[in-house]
Amino acid sequence: MNIIIERGLLLTPLTKLVNITERRSIMPILSNILVAFSRGGIDIYSTDLELSAISHVSYEGDSEKKIVVHGRKFFEILKEMDADTLDLDIGDNTMTMKQKQAEFVLSLQDPEEFPEVREITGSEEFSLSGATFLEMIEKVGFAISSDETRYVLTGMYIVGSEGLISVVGTDGFRMALYQQEVEGVKGFPGIIIPKRSILEIGRMIGEGDEMRFVVGEKHVQFNTPSVTVVSRLLEGNFPDYENVVPRNNTNTLKVDKTRFVKGLRKVATIISKSEPIKVTLSEGVMEIETESEIGHAKEVLDVDYSGEKLNMNFNIRFLMDVASHIDGENIIIKAPSTYGAVLFEEEKDDHYKNIVMPIRV
Repeated sequence: MNIIIERGLLLTPLTKLVNITERRSIMPILSNILVAFSRGGIDIYSTDLELSAISHVSYEGDSEKKIVVHGRKFFEILKEMDADTLDLDIGDNTMTMKQKQAEFVLSLQDPEEFPEVREITGSEEFSLSGATFLEMIEKVGFAISSDETRYVLTGMYIVGSEGLISVVGTDGFRMALYQQEVEGVKGFPGIIIPKRSILEIGRMIGEGDEMRFVVGEKHVQFNTPSVTVVSRLLEGNFPDYENVVPRNNTNTLKVDKTRFVKGLRKVATIISKSEPIKVTLSEGVMEIETESEIGHAKEVLDVDYSGEKLNMNFNIRFLMDVASHIDGENIIIKAPSTYGAVLFEEEKDDHYKNIVMPIRV
């Protein structure tokens, strides 16, 4: 079988799908992609059994053929070729790729051995803009745990109520909560999407894409005009995030975000990125200080505060993460009178909250 095709028709979808292919899998077949040529177009499949993607490419073909080829190598070859047509000569066990003076012969695997990849049906479906979904990932992704011993925390939690989606990421020491009104959401029980799936889906989706979000019993599916992505869900009980959000933190201050971040960076110069810093609050003043074997550092900030005098210790990386993800000129911080979770919010938007537990010293 011989096919003449524009390089971009294969390279563009492969750019999105190739990262899913497993390079260190105990199942060699997962290092491959399946390309199905038909008269109506080309379907390209990639899977690692946890995350699968299907891309459909419009193409006026005159025959049907399925091939299974090494995903990464096929992608790298296409990337190095000119933006021109390719000549694909497909046999039973090999595919010869030709373009001008270049020629490659790639081994093919049996399509019957490639795992089945199919779309799901769900109990809840709704539309979501790519920009909104990417913002959800950006706002909570940094707080998702990487500790495999706390399995349910290694994913992004999403729950729907009437017209509202809540998205949560936590590692047990800090939590990010983002809520967004979404038309058409009827409500669905919370699901946990693995962090790797979230990152890969975010890489495939553009801000201008209109997504169809399908919630199944054990999988979730994202549809865009160019790609369908299906991810396994993590099983287990996610922490009750609503009870984690402090309701009675009466000591409230407002701090200039730029000055706060700069102050954190100054004191961070003498410690490693995850060491503790001491934050002292008194009327109109925030003091940030730390010490190490190198020495001592202190920064004093003018803030809008008239609450109790408080001393708290934080992982400096947690505060830097929070500050970098809050929008606006100011950060609102609400602290309890005794040891407990501290709430960080945007000044003019209560849809995004960060909670950080101080360190006991």
